[in-house]
Amino acid sequence: MPRFALLLMAMMLGACSPGDCAQPEGIEPRPAGSLTSGDRAALRALDKAYAKAWLVPDAAAREQALMTLFAEDVVVYPGHGTSPIDGKQRLRAFWFAEEGQPAAVEFIEHDTLAIEGSIALAAITGHSRIGFFSRGTRVAQEGHYIIHARPDDQGYWKIERMMWNARAPE
Repeated sequence: MPRFALLLMAMMLGACSPGDCAQPEGIEPRPAGSLTSGDRAALRALDKAYAKAWLVPDAAAREQALMTLFAEDVVVYPGHGTSPIDGKQRLRAFWFAEEGQPAAVEFIEHDTLAIEGSIALAAITGHSRIGFFSRGTRVAQEGHYIIHARPDDQGYWKIERMMWNARAPE
């Protein structure tokens, strides 16, 4: 019986040659579109711009520099069990709350490990180190991050999803 089943499966697989088995109607092939070297350079620049923006001394300019990097419908997963933050306005409120003083970043480093994807969606992964003051306490952390980015209507890459983990440096 097992030989008969194997023979039947082989016959079924062989019955469909490439010319005989067309794709079903209405299904289009995925458009070819690997990241170009220009896309990779732009995505690396987006990653570096994120870190650089946190170091802008003026609070209003820092907020502007950071928020221009994000898509309107961004979702950020800050880690430590914190609920996701959806939308640019909520992200602004999370990072730049009107009450209280925003965290003052002393240093931040993003080391890009990989950039992958297509012309429609890309992922940037890396290792980060950050030191900042929050409510009078100095905090130092390191960890990994992932950024998903997509081009906006003008073709500029924007962060649409971001997640990181952090721990005290060893």
